[in-house]
Amino acid sequence: MLGCRELKNRALSHPAGETVEKWGHTVKKLLVLALVALGGLLVWRKVQADRAELDLWTEATGSEN
Repeated sequence: MLGCRELKNRALSHPAGETVEKWGHTVKKLLVLALVALGGLLVWRKVQADRAELDLWTEATGSEN
C-alpha cells in the first residue's frame, strides 16, 4: 500500500499534473500582469487629474491682459 507522500509524488509526476502546474504559473503571471496594468491605469488617471487641476488653477489665478 502506498503512503500519502508516495501518492502525492506520483500525482505530481503525472503529465496531467504538469499541465495543471503550468496553467497555475500562467494564471499567476496573468494576474500579476493585470494588477500591474491596473496600477498603471490608476497612476495615469491621477496624473491627468492633477494636470487638469493645475490648468484650472492657472486659468483662475492668471492675470488678464
